[in-house]
Amino acid sequence: MKKKTRSPGWANPRARPFVGRRVFWTKFHQLYGAMVGQHRARKNEGSLLDFPPILQLQTKTGCNAACVFCPQKIITDMFPKAKMPDELFRNITAQCAGESKLFGVGFVLQNEPLTDSTIFSKISYFRKQVQSQAMTFLVTNGTLLTPEVADRILDCGLDAMHISCNGFGKEDFEAANQGKSWEEFRVNLEHFLSRDLSKIAVMMSFVRSNLYREELEKAIQYWRSRGFSCFVHGINNRGGAVEDYEIYARPMEKEKLLVRKKKKFIKNLLGCCPYPFLQMSVLATGECLICTHDWQRLQIIGDLNNQSILEVWNGPVMQEIRLKHLHGREKEIPACKNCDVFENATFV
Repeated sequence: MKKKTRSPGWANPRARPFVGRRVFWTKFHQLYGAMVGQHRARKNEGSLLDFPPILQLQTKTGCNAACVFCPQKIITDMFPKAKMPDELFRNITAQCAGESKLFGVGFVLQNEPLTDSTIFSKISYFRKQVQSQAMTFLVTNGTLLTPEVADRILDCGLDAMHISCNGFGKEDFEAANQGKSWEEFRVNLEHFLSRDLSKIAVMMSFVRSNLYREELEKAIQYWRSRGFSCFVHGINNRGGAVEDYEIYARPMEKEKLLVRKKKKFIKNLLGCCPYPFLQMSVLATGECLICTHDWQRLQIIGDLNNQSILEVWNGPVMQEIRLKHLHGREKEIPACKNCDVFENATFV
């Protein structure tokens, strides 16, 4: 009888929401949290009162990759480089300590987090200071996942990690990640996956791209056969920052019938975009975005250099934004005007 392989993260209680088939229920739980937030916002004139369930932190700007469906090059030219000051990070960490409503903190926001050499010490510091069940996670393109980096990831207390594969072979991968080597990516990836992953949930992440439409199912079957969870999501226009993304995206009408039905059901269930009710995104400068998809920074909702997380989360700017979403007036919001995230339900 073939011995059953345990999924990565099985020995870490904080990582278990992303272990095996629990990924589905975790996504459902987050959408349910957004529905609860919408209900509270209706009652409290846009205020949610509680701490944001998900916090995203950009510890350093920039990325070492050039994915064809990403606006990274655009924002690199638009905004100066920045790195989050230690004092600001410690202040954010202190506010997170003891917050029972905090589900997770993502050390990623419109960047490649592994370009920040201090991210490992930041995650370690956060984990020591925040003893709650709040999980720490990041998303990486995997190209910097050297053996040395693998050691530091496994030692810093990170609970979960998405590795963006975006392809199943050399042609697929290099078409999506221009300038990056498939061979180098796979060597580093296989070394990392050979390590003891019992305390970190590792998921293979894909976008539904036309570049590897026929290979996506093969990739998912392959990684699942090796015991890894797969996370698949759609491509969107990043708040309007990517004008020709349709070249790479799969229109909803061409999705599988089951996917289309699921998206329609969830859209009807939510009624409006879940992001303003679910997560808060903090740039390396301390400024806060309305949403992770506002790559052009069209809507700054606050600044943690002179405001607390709760003050921004429940402040008048966010209250007005939530009410506009609830009343079908989201296109009046600069960051939401050209965004198609909810229209195409790419968060599913």
